[in-house]
Amino acid sequence: MMPKKHTPAYTTTKPNHVHPSLQSSRATPTTPQTVNQRIAQLRREQTPRPTIEQRNDLSSAVSSRTVPPDVRRILHIPEVNAPKPKAGTRMRTRGPGATRPPPGPAAPSSWLHTSRYAPKQTRGYGWKKPGERAASRFSHVARVTEEDFKRLPPPRSLRHYCLRTFAEHWVELSEYEQYYVPTLPMVLREALLSYLTLYGEEGCLDFKSFKILFQPEGEDRVEWEDVRFLDLTGLLNENLTVHDVGKCLKRILSQVPEDLQALSLSEPLTKGKEKATADIAESWEDVDDDPCSSAEALVLPAQLSTPHFTNLSRLSLAHAGECASWPDLLKICPHFNKMTHLSLAYWPRPTLTPNSSTTSMVSNYARVSLGGTPFYSDLDDDWHEATNILRRFSINTYSLQWLDLEGCTWLKALTWRPEAPTTSADDAWSMRPSAPGPDWNTAWRRITYLHVFQGWIPADMKSLQNMPAGVVPVQLMRWLRENKEDEWKRNDRERGYMVAEWVDREKVNRGVGTEIHAVRRKGGGAWCSVDHGWVADMGGKAGR
Repeated sequence: MMPKKHTPAYTTTKPNHVHPSLQSSRATPTTPQTVNQRIAQLRREQTPRPTIEQRNDLSSAVSSRTVPPDVRRILHIPEVNAPKPKAGTRMRTRGPGATRPPPGPAAPSSWLHTSRYAPKQTRGYGWKKPGERAASRFSHVARVTEEDFKRLPPPRSLRHYCLRTFAEHWVELSEYEQYYVPTLPMVLREALLSYLTLYGEEGCLDFKSFKILFQPEGEDRVEWEDVRFLDLTGLLNENLTVHDVGKCLKRILSQVPEDLQALSLSEPLTKGKEKATADIAESWEDVDDDPCSSAEALVLPAQLSTPHFTNLSRLSLAHAGECASWPDLLKICPHFNKMTHLSLAYWPRPTLTPNSSTTSMVSNYARVSLGGTPFYSDLDDDWHEATNILRRFSINTYSLQWLDLEGCTWLKALTWRPEAPTTSADDAWSMRPSAPGPDWNTAWRRITYLHVFQGWIPADMKSLQNMPAGVVPVQLMRWLRENKEDEWKRNDRERGYMVAEWVDREKVNRGVGTEIHAVRRKGGGAWCSVDHGWVADMGGKAGR
């Protein structure tokens, strides 16, 4: 009997998908699509179909084999461009090496600005703009000197590009070409110093390179007489301080020339030189007590202090930053007796103890400030130390004719007078207001130009319109509408409180100009033009 065939049993599944044409109109409706699903469907339908060239490029990129970089370099195979990032992806890179930042959200900007590792940011609208490596234009005293001496080359000349290249590579140039730099004419060396303020790196000039530029050893000192202007705007640093500048202004001659050695003031002085070689006494009792004989025996070494730059009349120490030291400036100011143009733009408040403004000393009776300028001196309107320093400074700078105090917030110390105590009219010992500051009719009687520009001008018209009615806001809005030049002075980022503070400082500066003109008029002095940077001689008009 034949065995029965075994037939496998296949399980069939019923298809779930039914063609729309076979569906009846009475079929149950499907679930509606969401908005995201509908948008995705529309994107798929509207996406253009890839062309034949795109398909070929894609297939060649996928099928091509990669070649090691060394083999590619030997076979001269061109490099393959990196694939472009996908649309919608966002890659954050940092620095030229395109390194990925640490994971997580970015740090707040307040943390970055207040960190001690953050780069120094200078706020000098028009001189240094945020994001720039160097200054955007020459300093104010350099522009005025250019109008008088014409020492800078034209902007598109060959000398301009050469000086610019020298300034950009000054660190290497001063090291490898230190024996050839002194061969440049003195006029070009002055211009090169100004180009360092514009194109040089931060801290590029030190005391050694400064001496290479202006005081080379073994060179004829006659060329030093050609130096008339030293532009150190923004060049002062730890390696070139105000004290180092004082060393360059004077030199001490320990060896007196022969023609001066032949001179003698009196005969006893000559006898004293002969007695200087006498034997030394064995005890104090043997020494003659006669003061005349001891004075004759005393011989001092002969030293003369002569200036390095005999014709130096213009100096710029603007934008000194942390290197601005008033004690050092007072030490070297006796060498400023021939200075006619001086720039102290953006210098801090005059004080001899800048680190003791917040320090106080506690006694049994009261708390006394350790420094000369307390922390709340601005609120108390206390300018005693500042006016005293300016008075001492003005005594040695009696030849000044042009003074630049741009960006300085202590201009009130120029004319500040302490209030006299209230006393009765019958009191014979009644005190009168003293004059602790600089005298504009004696020491500074030759100053005919004073630059008190704040460094920037608010350009936010809405903030000016919201301020209370006043002369300064009205004149400023008129100036902004009529004057279309000097765009570098305008600043439309500062608003609200900063604009109100600017207007208050401008009122103080006008009061200083008015007081200067009143003192000059009373003493019969020359007229002083006070330049506010946006209205010519505004202080003078207010004082008339």
